[in-house]
Amino acid sequence: MTRRINYEDDIFTLALQVRCLQDTLKLDIDAELFRDRLLGDIAWLDGAIDRLYRSLRESSRYVGRQEHLKELAKLNRAFSGVLDDLVSKRAPFAEHLADRLEELAAVRDGQTRDIEEIKALLDGTPAPEEEHIVSAEELRFLMSSEDDSGE
Repeated sequence: MTRRINYEDDIFTLALQVRCLQDTLKLDIDAELFRDRLLGDIAWLDGAIDRLYRSLRESSRYVGRQEHLKELAKLNRAFSGVLDDLVSKRAPFAEHLADRLEELAAVRDGQTRDIEEIKALLDGTPAPEEEHIVSAEELRFLMSSEDDSGE
């Protein structure tokens, strides 16, 4: 059964979550109460954004793909900016995550890579690991001569 993904609503909702995270990290909140929750939110956002990106990357024939990729790149930039604020210690809450800054930097770097890949996809350049594999059906079609048309 084919699963339908509503990219527009999913991206919108994730953007709201990123904005909430961004605002929360600016506040002087209790680290003991919120630290694990915020780290969990960051991990969840990273996974959710990655899942949508993989789905769009694999859906090359999807009509709305270009527009959703643009919106996803915008979402990635916002999320990457939040992570950069933490890693660069511009967000007040960053001091409470000092032991996790390397991990957060790795997540940020992954988001940055995805932004570059999305840009390449939008420009028509395949992603570095993207490889065209010829299916058995395509191979049979390519290898058959016009004389093999069943006569």
